[in-house]
Amino acid sequence: MAKKGSNDRNDDLKTAVKVAKKVAPSKATTKKLYRKSGLSKAAPYIAVFFAIIFLIFLVTVKALELEDGAGLIGYWTLRLFCGLFGGATYIVPLLIGFIGVIWIVFDLKWSSGKSDEGEAKSAHRRVVVKTTLSYVIFFLFSTLLGVFANCDDLNIGDMWLEGYENFAHGGIVGDSLGYLFNMAFKPVVASIIIIILMLICLCFTVGITPSYIAAKIRCKREMRDEEIEIDEEAQDRKYELLRQKELEKAKKRKERELEARKRRELEEFKRAQEESDEPELVPYNEPTKKARQPKKQFSEEEMDEVLDGLDDNETEEIPEPELKPIELDDEPVQSSESGFSEYGGDAVIDGETVNLEEILDEVEKEPVPKPAPAKKQEAPIVLSEINTDELTEDLATVTPDEGDGAVEEILTPYIFPPVDMLSENKNAADTDAQAELQENARILKETLKSFKVEIKDIQYSRGPTITRYELRPEVGTRVRSIANLVDDIALSLATSGVRIEAPIPNKPAVGIEVPNRVRATVYLRDLVETSKFTDSKSRLTSCLGMDVGGNPVYFDIGKMPHLLIAGTTGSGKSVCINTIILSILYKARPDEVRLILIDPKQVEFTVYENIPHLYCPIVSEPKKAAGALASAVSEMERRFELIKSVGVRNIEAYNEVTANDPDKEYLPKMVIIIDELADLMMTARDEVETSICRLAQKARAAGIHVILGTQRPSVDVITGLIKANVPSRIACTVTSQVDSRTIIDVAGAENLIGYGDMLFAPVGAAKPMRVQGAFVSDNEVENIVSFIKENNNSVKYNNEFIESMEENARNFGNSGKKGASSSDSESSAENIEGGDSKFHDAVKLAIEEGKISTSLMQRRLGVGYGRAAKMIDEMVELGYVSKPDGNKPRRVLITMEEYMRRVSEGSLGDEE
Repeated sequence: MAKKGSNDRNDDLKTAVKVAKKVAPSKATTKKLYRKSGLSKAAPYIAVFFAIIFLIFLVTVKALELEDGAGLIGYWTLRLFCGLFGGATYIVPLLIGFIGVIWIVFDLKWSSGKSDEGEAKSAHRRVVVKTTLSYVIFFLFSTLLGVFANCDDLNIGDMWLEGYENFAHGGIVGDSLGYLFNMAFKPVVASIIIIILMLICLCFTVGITPSYIAAKIRCKREMRDEEIEIDEEAQDRKYELLRQKELEKAKKRKERELEARKRRELEEFKRAQEESDEPELVPYNEPTKKARQPKKQFSEEEMDEVLDGLDDNETEEIPEPELKPIELDDEPVQSSESGFSEYGGDAVIDGETVNLEEILDEVEKEPVPKPAPAKKQEAPIVLSEINTDELTEDLATVTPDEGDGAVEEILTPYIFPPVDMLSENKNAADTDAQAELQENARILKETLKSFKVEIKDIQYSRGPTITRYELRPEVGTRVRSIANLVDDIALSLATSGVRIEAPIPNKPAVGIEVPNRVRATVYLRDLVETSKFTDSKSRLTSCLGMDVGGNPVYFDIGKMPHLLIAGTTGSGKSVCINTIILSILYKARPDEVRLILIDPKQVEFTVYENIPHLYCPIVSEPKKAAGALASAVSEMERRFELIKSVGVRNIEAYNEVTANDPDKEYLPKMVIIIDELADLMMTARDEVETSICRLAQKARAAGIHVILGTQRPSVDVITGLIKANVPSRIACTVTSQVDSRTIIDVAGAENLIGYGDMLFAPVGAAKPMRVQGAFVSDNEVENIVSFIKENNNSVKYNNEFIESMEENARNFGNSGKKGASSSDSESSAENIEGGDSKFHDAVKLAIEEGKISTSLMQRRLGVGYGRAAKMIDEMVELGYVSKPDGNKPRRVLITMEEYMRRVSEGSLGDEE
């Protein structure tokens, strides 16, 4: 029996030990979760050490280009990783170091074994997941590089070499996976998918999980609810205090009324007891407070005395003088040679006889209107100096009977400015050009050979500022391998502004554009004197410059049909616009082409003021510029109506059909030039963008063309709508590749050398063309404009267009504002505070409540948090409420009377 009992006790003891082990794990149990040997303890430290060594290999071999500096092991280790993973090798030190650090942190925190088993397992799982996701991110990055590399086939040898030599490749692993992704999807779609997967893995690695985001949102919501409850409790307490004060005031008021009534009853009783022979007492009336009078009030007697003392001349209105007709002795006679009306005899004015001829000679006034003539008389004709024989013969045949009245003005033919007014070519001969070409060709060949790029032959085409070397690579040479060496080529040639065109359109060659050491200037005179410009039938032919081969470049504005010119300040944008305007002045008469110049900077187009080609005065105000564009849209619609009325499709056919019809209007071409679009987009964005897009979409057939210029080529100025409707672009020098892509949709403008160097991308061109723009000085422009003004008729503006422009400008100026029925306070506040319709309600709420907060405005005004916070910041700036002071509520620093006074006066800011 005893033995059996001892066995039962042993069994119970074993059971208790098992239960204890489950409840409280020992140190050995915790360690057993993730480690069994001493090597696993040192593994994280080995990983961190390897990451540091690998980083040293990268810096030595790749950054310092010392292949022998890392030793044989380091060189082949780096070559192995680069061959397998390509550019992803650069993040290997970060990856291994990160994994080692998180395992070291885990060891230090959970190796004691004193923590709970469940927490240790959870932490171990998190470390394993982060390690796995880190490797996934590494492989995804390598695959992304392979997608960008866009390999044509699965050539393992090429992938190995490209992975080591070009960091833009993903090596064998990345290029292979990228090749599979490109087969399954388009490169863009594949890149998006891989980037999304990398972001998801990165979020889970750093701990940003859906549960974490939900917990943050829940915590934020709880904090906001607590803040609302605190504000509501404070509001309830304030309401209770106000209610108690009102009750106390009402109680005191009733007590005062009761005492007054008792006092009146006592006085009446005493008066009834007094004797009848005593004087009657006046009943007692409780004195009342007089209302404050802001100004002294005068009685009617005082006002009458003041009026009686005034002079009669000061109170009565001054009568207007009576107009008397002029009595003439004789009948009027027709106009003489002097142009004034002559009267026979003397005139009687106010009873006095005066000589009218003496008065007209002494006093300079507007001429007296002529009475209707009894018969047609010969009118004087004043001619200006005319040197043409044809006009003299025509004037000799003019008789007094031709026309209804006197000939006021004789139109002279348009005299084109002479070409001699443009500067001649002053470029000196470059004697060292051939030696420079040979030296650069040798350096190019040696540089490419050092990068294992073999070249058959090198040709060149020399322009005024750059020389393009045309390289014909050997069979099997990748074009991309040459295009990626632009920085190395610039370093070898010791120059900047090198641009590679790979390949050259319609040629089996790669072009390397190198700036010349001696740069020549392209003069406008050389372009104007060519037969290609003089023989061109289009009146909108414009000179641009010379290409890389030294050949003149022209373009027809009518075929553009609209042009965008963009570049940084000083890159030659304004000179290019001046070249286009002068080309029109040398090519077209005012009746053939009219100009609308918009100059927000007010200094660029001032020299062209009052030239006969202008359709309206030069526009410099932004609102008038928006009005001019809107009026141009109306002119476009009017022209389409005229074109439709004769059954043709464009302005050329209309002018041809109506050439012999005097009742039909001749429609000249019209060019609208905007020098700085960015300023207009900042002041009247919607109106300007809408008008430009409408003109760009439809105005070509109506003969209206738009040229836009800007020095800020950003997406908020050159919007997507404007780019879509302006197909021809000119990119001058820009600061970044992003700006270049914004203008011409490709990179390259950031490598230009300035001073008129540009990329010209006309409509339909496969690639932009590099052009050196023509140069014209300010003195040349002034001389040519002065010649045109002196030798041609004065400018005749279109009055209807000017009136329409001013009316549209007024409408644009009033858009977005309240009408006349709105109060002055609201309109002035909207102009100063930004136009928030609930700003006044917020100020009144703050004054009534004695405090203000975003939660209070959200509840009472129904606005969002951001809008409420913005209005509070505006109140602080205007001095209406105090700045935040910890947990204390903001103090209101203004009364309702003071606020209304400021609103009425229009001074809503702080008073000094």
